Amino acid sequence: MIPCPARSFRTRISGRISPALAIAVVVPGLILAAWLIVHLIDLIDLIPNANRLQAALFQTAPVRTDHGGVDRIYFITTQSETIVLIARRGGTDMLTNYLHVDLWAVDAITAKIAWRKRLRRYKGSEISGRILPDFKVFGVDGDTLWVNVEGPLGVSLSDGRVVADAKRIESKNPYLAGRLVLEPGYVAFGRNGLQLTLDDASQWRIDGRDLSAAPRDTPANDPADIVGVADRATSTSRFQLRSLTAGETWLGVLTDAEADELSHPPVIAGRDPNERPGALQQFLNENHVPKALNDPLPQPYRLWQAHVKQVSAAPPDWPMELPDKWGTRSEFSDYKALAESATFLRAGLLRENGLAKVPLWYQNPDSVLLLHFDKLGLTGRLQVTRVSGPLGKPVWNAPLPMTTLTSVMRGAKDLVLWGQAALPGDARRSDDNPEHQQLVRIDASSGHSIALDLTAASLSQEPTSIDSPP
Repeated sequence: MIPCPARSFRTRISGRISPALAIAVVVPGLILAAWLIVHLIDLIDLIPNANRLQAALFQTAPVRTDHGGVDRIYFITTQSETIVLIARRGGTDMLTNYLHVDLWAVDAITAKIAWRKRLRRYKGSEISGRILPDFKVFGVDGDTLWVNVEGPLGVSLSDGRVVADAKRIESKNPYLAGRLVLEPGYVAFGRNGLQLTLDDASQWRIDGRDLSAAPRDTPANDPADIVGVADRATSTSRFQLRSLTAGETWLGVLTDAEADELSHPPVIAGRDPNERPGALQQFLNENHVPKALNDPLPQPYRLWQAHVKQVSAAPPDWPMELPDKWGTRSEFSDYKALAESATFLRAGLLRENGLAKVPLWYQNPDSVLLLHFDKLGLTGRLQVTRVSGPLGKPVWNAPLPMTTLTSVMRGAKDLVLWGQAALPGDARRSDDNPEHQQLVRIDASSGHSIALDLTAASLSQEPTSIDSPP
């Protein structure tokens, strides 16, 4: 009788395995596993703290708003990180590069980070070709913050959730589907909110509340819903003004040499004082006024006042009986330094942005803010001093941990300044030694200030969450 193969096999495996057979099979397996573990760890070992995280770069200007229910300042940053696997025994190190795109919300009253959300993370070859300044904050429409991350993203001001993107905009507006041009320069933000351009060059604005589209010049439902970003400057002097005029009173900063020159009428060397004024003398008289403060001199300034009035711009001997269509010009006189004015190095009246025609003005007491340096040289730091009228008495002084002012954001009772601190001594800027971005909140009444080192925070605080691409 021929035994069944299947039955014979079951009979064999159902029997007991001898100790000798177990040792012969198991022990070599354990030896092999141990060898693999030892040598794999020896070949490639992840060294603790070998990751290279660079300081975050703060792209474009921030925006300040209380539309989300809390007064906050919003930044967008890019940050590079390299994960290092170090090979022993002469092998090749394994590197993986990442680029993180984060959105920050900073409490404008406490100068503390409310949250930091990761909007994107690019890995390896995905980083190539990315233009970092294209990651930007656009502005606020209602409770939605619009940013640009490879196209428009709408973010909830309260918690940083992504609530809108190009796909959702197209879904809400079928006419726009497949026609949006999302390349740099075709997505913008204006007085009516987010602006998009289609492939036929037509432009549309998107309502932040319901994502409905309308022609670009369609007014926003509520203009107060629209908040643009702060002015971002490359030079501190952009925020410094020479003066302000109230009625026939001029108030401004002058060096003593400038004040002395303006206090005396212009003179042409060698000209007879009794000679009839000519065109050159008339030109000098018309331009004998305080010049715009394009870049304060590295000298002390004081607050001065003068009398100013509008006079005819006609030539001095223009006949009274003829029509005067020459217009008017400003004529200054009676320059006086304010009695209690201190001196301020490289000073100017602080304004909120580079287009403002008047400086920041405060009441109780009536006063202006002077932006100046504590000393000249690389170790000099900016300061803000509140000065009251009519004598020029300092109300308070706030030293700033920065050498360059980038943005000014005014609140109802405070002022938030964003700038950079210069590197100490002869240190050179590098990825490992960056200039530190500083955010300072100043109470307008007391001058009490709170500073936040944004650069240090970018290296010590992780994002609170990572949002997947929508």
